[in-house]
Amino acid sequence: MTSKSSDLADKLGRLDLKDRKMPFLRRKSEGEINLSGNIANDDLALDDVKRYGFEGKPSALAYDPVQSLIAVGTNETDTTPGAIYIFGQSRVSVRYNLPRKTSVKHLRIHDNRLFALDTKHELHHFNLETNALVCSWSPPGAVSAICSDPATDFIFLGLQNGETVVFDVDGNIAAPLKIPNLWKEHSPKALSLPVVSLAMHPRDLGTLLIGYLEGALLFSLKQNKATHTMKFELKPGAPGGDLDAATIKTLRKPKLSNAIFNPSGTTILTTYEDGCIAFWSTSDGRLLTARTLQDFDVHLPAPVMAGFGGGPALGAAFTLREPFHKVAWCCTNNIDDTCLLVSGGNNVGMAAKGLTLIEFGVAPNNITSSWKQITEHLGNPKRQRFLPVPHNIDVVDFCMLPKTSPYHAGSHDPSAMMVLFTNGDIATLRYPDGEYMSPAGMMHPSLAMVHPKPFSMEVAPINREKWLGMVAVRDKPAAYFKGGADAKKMTRRYQDRSIACTIHKDATVRVWDLGHNDEIENPEALELDLGVVVGKPGAVKVSAVSASQATGEMAVGLESGEVVIYRWGRNKSYKGALQSPTSPAVGMKGSPFGQIRDIASQADPSLKEGLIPLYLMDAGSGSVKTTAVSDVGFVAVGYDSGTLTVVDLRGPTVIYSIVISTVTKDVNRIKEVAKAAAKRSSLTSIAKDIKRGSVAVASFSKELPGQAKRTSFAGFRKTGSLSMGLGSSSNSSSISIGGGKEEKEKEKEKDKEKEDKTEYVTTMAFSVLTVGEDEFSSICLHVGTNLKNVMTFKILPDGNRFTVSCAGGHPIDHPALALIPINSETGASARATPEAVAGLRQGNFVNGFIVCVSSNQARIILPPDDKENHKSWDEMTCVQAAVVELPDKGIVLACVYTTGRVRVFSIPALKEIGVFDLPAQVDRTKLSNCRITREGFISAWTSHVEIGLFYMWGTGKQLHSQPKDVLYNPEITLPARPTISGLQWISGTQHISAVDFDLLVGGPDRPPSQRQLKAQKKSNGGDKSPVAANGNTVFSSMADAFNARTQNLQNFQDNMQNLENTTAEFAKATSKFIDGQKRKAVLGGAKSLF
Repeated sequence: MTSKSSDLADKLGRLDLKDRKMPFLRRKSEGEINLSGNIANDDLALDDVKRYGFEGKPSALAYDPVQSLIAVGTNETDTTPGAIYIFGQSRVSVRYNLPRKTSVKHLRIHDNRLFALDTKHELHHFNLETNALVCSWSPPGAVSAICSDPATDFIFLGLQNGETVVFDVDGNIAAPLKIPNLWKEHSPKALSLPVVSLAMHPRDLGTLLIGYLEGALLFSLKQNKATHTMKFELKPGAPGGDLDAATIKTLRKPKLSNAIFNPSGTTILTTYEDGCIAFWSTSDGRLLTARTLQDFDVHLPAPVMAGFGGGPALGAAFTLREPFHKVAWCCTNNIDDTCLLVSGGNNVGMAAKGLTLIEFGVAPNNITSSWKQITEHLGNPKRQRFLPVPHNIDVVDFCMLPKTSPYHAGSHDPSAMMVLFTNGDIATLRYPDGEYMSPAGMMHPSLAMVHPKPFSMEVAPINREKWLGMVAVRDKPAAYFKGGADAKKMTRRYQDRSIACTIHKDATVRVWDLGHNDEIENPEALELDLGVVVGKPGAVKVSAVSASQATGEMAVGLESGEVVIYRWGRNKSYKGALQSPTSPAVGMKGSPFGQIRDIASQADPSLKEGLIPLYLMDAGSGSVKTTAVSDVGFVAVGYDSGTLTVVDLRGPTVIYSIVISTVTKDVNRIKEVAKAAAKRSSLTSIAKDIKRGSVAVASFSKELPGQAKRTSFAGFRKTGSLSMGLGSSSNSSSISIGGGKEEKEKEKEKDKEKEDKTEYVTTMAFSVLTVGEDEFSSICLHVGTNLKNVMTFKILPDGNRFTVSCAGGHPIDHPALALIPINSETGASARATPEAVAGLRQGNFVNGFIVCVSSNQARIILPPDDKENHKSWDEMTCVQAAVVELPDKGIVLACVYTTGRVRVFSIPALKEIGVFDLPAQVDRTKLSNCRITREGFISAWTSHVEIGLFYMWGTGKQLHSQPKDVLYNPEITLPARPTISGLQWISGTQHISAVDFDLLVGGPDRPPSQRQLKAQKKSNGGDKSPVAANGNTVFSSMADAFNARTQNLQNFQDNMQNLENTTAEFAKATSKFIDGQKRKAVLGGAKSLF
């Protein structure tokens, strides 16, 4: 090996100086081109364009099926107050900030009004038409419960002191109605009796259900008094929700947590802190039955219950139950066909987390059925299911998504439910089976970012025409949110779309258009579920993602070592059975370096066309560190073990696999030999110069004085330095040959540190460039490593296949952050494109260079190993960089630093052009995950779950000045509220209209509300006369009066006709009902109603 190295050194040493310098001179002249044009600091102005995600942790949910909008409230952060995010169809979204630093606790959306109750017990009213805060109201006490109805203009607030106050949202003032603490008379010695629950009767506006800590009662607004009281007590021996034998033997009064009506309003449900659920009759307040999620009739003593055959035996193992977080009594289109959805109430420590669904089925007629039938219906449900939630996290809240009706407490005929977890994640489950619904293509990207949270993001440019065709065709339900309209924006601005790839902790990757603050032509999102594809759901983690700009092919690497290649196409397994990755149907592709599996059969069976998992490669080389996908069919993968693998997708086959450290060591060894040869060559020339110099000095010394004649080269021979005394010793100069011992020891220590570390690839880029002194251009792969090396590999055709060979390397001071190939003649990207590769066949010659950026330096590298210019900075650390183009001017290098500062440099001179700072909202700890596009858009994390989009070639526009989307559609009318039935009216229930309700709650002095004025204007047909708009004349007044009289007469005739029809129908129904009751009375099958 030594002889070979010395021979190579001699060859390099004998190279002609002209041959070694000419390429440098040629490249130097190329480097003098200014690709940055006349870009100046004045061109830099940051626009705050968009936000995706949530700045704080989601804390509350609300849904309006009429306007089809979903609202998400968030907690406050260290620097900002809580906020409310409203989402509609496609990319419609609007954000409202609370006026002071606090968090959102409860949300309601009714018509054009948004209400938010914060954790400081303040109620905020926002207008969805004007997107403005209308008012904020502080109730006279701490709020513990809230209740509202879409058909009314009032919000009921239960307070900690037991009082119930009402807020008039039309007048933005407190209503005169105030309900005192009605439970004091039942428990006068109680120190605290807060209101814990409020609910309005689903059919009778005049009835309010108030839940106190010790019980519940029905309050009649018509009679202004409590009509029925529901106090739950467990007698000694009744197990209730406790299973402690000592506790069961005592009298217990569990604390109430929830109180709601069933959809028809005939039954009341109350839940308690010990895990009990009690059912009561609305008509007389009697207890029907009680149960837990596991047992029924728990209100009865244990011997009786044991004989009944359903409950736990007395003295069973002691356990605790979770509190009930929320309960919803849902129904189908038939309000008597119901089920109960419960969050909480299960045993503490239960391994699986989720919701409990109790299906009751169609309820018996409450009037004609006996109490026993009603009790059996509630005590023996049709079916009970446990709905496990994703990620096995505790549920704190959920929101039903009804199809059309906003009534029945938002639980009428729901299609899905959104579940909120303790960590702030959200999941959408289909109703009633609880199947997890992917948000991709169904929801705004911000909502998708908490399904669950992402931990990383990549941004890949994809050709616009290709992206427009990437619309997945799959079996999916109709979109849940259809409201609102996008703000008017400019048409598309660039040929390529900036596609975000958010990587989530459940091993899913969601692909969606980040946008350029322009019209987004394809707002759909694609989802890649890596856990299902590799057969390890919930057990894998994505570590690298990359995409092809021209083809849309994607490579996703996992920490477990697998790499999955996706390609757009039709699913051959559509509506088929999902096979396991190890099934015989999965094919294998062999290669000299490893195997690639064909996993097309692993595609989602519900996907007809989309991104199909095509190949799976598991090289067994450790965790995947980085991937790169070219536009010409090559994929490169770097592993933490140091292995570099190149795959040709045309086979597919692995065409190259090597440990990168072996290549870098060989290249560095060759460089050291070349350096030694060059050094030896320089020593030979110096010796010749010394010899010639000594002859000249000897001839010249004859003319010098005696002191000078004694000067000789003996000192040079001993000390290794040349000293020439010309007149005096103070003017002497020396040439030092050979380094000191300290420098050699430092170099040895550095080499030892490198040997101890495993060298692996950190960044890669494909290009088409001319390498070194080649007379042709090649497909190149440029690789940066963690041990400060930049390597260039050439991919060359060899018959029917391609081979990869190392062309050389270049050492740098720190690991490379970015490698960007640039065409030195045009400034365009020199990436490997199909057009560039096609040009190689025609002999096209591509001159270019690599912009290499590390944490402390930027370099212009002429591959494989020549350095042209460099720019160093020691005062700050660079974490991200990219080449950015300003149309019609040129390109620059933009570098982001840990301080949030962005510096812009010219190319290729690397002279600083300007500097600007990212907004203070940008999270400085996550700047290494920010991304810069060639168009000048910077995407950076502004919180743990929020991405900010900024534009560096803007005008300094702030986020609040961006056009806002439209949320409210005034043409959509609110459906009529359900009312009492004819039989209820016969039995004595008094009907309360909306006008009567306004009078009862708002008082006689309340002016007409906006709702009433709109209804009156609509009933009058409006005023469309242009003359009336400017003022009424005598003739116009006469005409209006005549028209009004004619309309009134017509309305009178219509009303009389309707009255006649209604009376006939009512008489017929009454007769039929009475006949039926008589028959039942004769048979003795029902109780008397009279």
